[in-house]
Amino acid sequence: MGGGTSIWASPEARSDPKEIFNGRLAFLAVTLAMAGCAYGFDQGNIGGVLTLPTFKHAFGLDTLSQEAADERKGNIASLMAAGGAVGALLSAPCADFLGRKWSMMLYGLLYLLGCAFQEVPHLALFYAGRFIAGMAIGCMSAGAPQFLAENSPKSIRGSMTCLYNLMIITALSLAFWTNYGVSKWKNVNKSDNMQWMLALGIQLIPGGFMVAMLPFVYETPRALIARGQREQGLINLVKLRKLPESHPYVQQEYMETCTQVDLEQEAAAGRNYWLVIKDVALVASNRRRFFLAIMLFIFHKFTGTDSLNYFAPEIFQMIGVQGGSQALFTTGIYGVVKLATTLIYVIFIVDRVGRRLPLIIGACLQATAMLYIALYVRFGKPDQGGGTEVGGIFGIVWIYIYAFGWSFGHSVACYVVAAEIFPSRIRSFCMSWCFFVNWIVDFGITKATPLMMTHMGWGTFLLYAVLTYIGAVFVFFCMPEMKGRSIESMDDLFQYSIWTMWKRAYPKKDELVRHDVGDIVHADEKDQGVTRIEKV
Repeated sequence: MGGGTSIWASPEARSDPKEIFNGRLAFLAVTLAMAGCAYGFDQGNIGGVLTLPTFKHAFGLDTLSQEAADERKGNIASLMAAGGAVGALLSAPCADFLGRKWSMMLYGLLYLLGCAFQEVPHLALFYAGRFIAGMAIGCMSAGAPQFLAENSPKSIRGSMTCLYNLMIITALSLAFWTNYGVSKWKNVNKSDNMQWMLALGIQLIPGGFMVAMLPFVYETPRALIARGQREQGLINLVKLRKLPESHPYVQQEYMETCTQVDLEQEAAAGRNYWLVIKDVALVASNRRRFFLAIMLFIFHKFTGTDSLNYFAPEIFQMIGVQGGSQALFTTGIYGVVKLATTLIYVIFIVDRVGRRLPLIIGACLQATAMLYIALYVRFGKPDQGGGTEVGGIFGIVWIYIYAFGWSFGHSVACYVVAAEIFPSRIRSFCMSWCFFVNWIVDFGITKATPLMMTHMGWGTFLLYAVLTYIGAVFVFFCMPEMKGRSIESMDDLFQYSIWTMWKRAYPKKDELVRHDVGDIVHADEKDQGVTRIEKV
């Protein structure tokens, strides 16, 4: 299983029944993780494609003034994020009314349509393709982590949810190297569209695989139970865990889910969105969770990662790297560093060390890297694209350190935390709004980056450095550790003020399970005549 190597890294996983780490879970994980390829290929492709002479000629960038070309490049890159913001808002009703499984199928088909439109050398149709594919990616960015988290055993929930992000980084790296490969083609006529069409067309492959595999995935048991289909939810849980219904592991997981749903229904029966909005606005623990998740996504974007992903070749040129294939090659190495460190995080860190400490350390590394780039561009005054001096070489190294820090923190933490902290009734709605914020900020940053680099120069990187340092301070005080906790036990954790989370950041053994279910489990160990499922 993609994240299953954390079975050896996570202490909790060693005591779990070995049957729960099975082929069905692996198939589900691989299928849903494919959604990450859509985001990764788009981010990695478009920055390099924008530098290709054939693409510039196809969409008129070579005939525009610098200001107009910056504007059009910003539109091309940012339309995906604009579509993502719309898609994120649509993801909640789709997930709640179509179900997690078939909503993902709808997103996959929409994504393939958008990618097909981007293969046409017509600006209006290309814009439409960017927006449509962005809508699908926005929906999947909320749907895939949620689907993965809801189906994961809690001991490897971090690793499984991170598979979505791992595939983002994998596709990002492959896209960087694809761009480098096509840039090395010799004697390419600028009117030959095959060069950029091939670079963009590769993103159709993982989308096709996901759509083909989804019919064979089980619907998430938590979603079924939340919709009142408890019998089918238990059946799916038994299939996913490959354990009998009477097994204590299945009984405890099923009981925690049912208990949380019952408490929600006792507070207010129903599942309409007016009730959901009241739950978020009026229940203090829900407000705290929503605030934490939103702030994590805002600081996630304020690190400047979208500027680097979309415009890495231009940024490398700002510190002296020669343009063309050389800038794309350096960008390719950046992608490899991201991929290698994300693998380390998924395999060894997220379910052993946790989410909190790596995020703080990673954010500080990112901020320091941005600070160095800002100071070097300001005082070193490198010749843009004219060759890399000693300070520029250190700048390249610091950008790679930035990638290292990103992969150990902001790359995955906000996705994992958002997928695991919300109760069933509000989970889709809250994740939808979290990802709306993610995409709308992405849209603003991506659209503004070409103009920021032209007019602000070094100030762009200084701004990102300051915001990232502030984000690290916020995480220290407000973000608790989620490792090892059940999704349902978050109800107990967020009874406390968000500003005091640093005092109780790390859970005790009896805080890993809901307090009420924990009491029942201990009582059941003494009461052999009644099963836990019968009590529910």
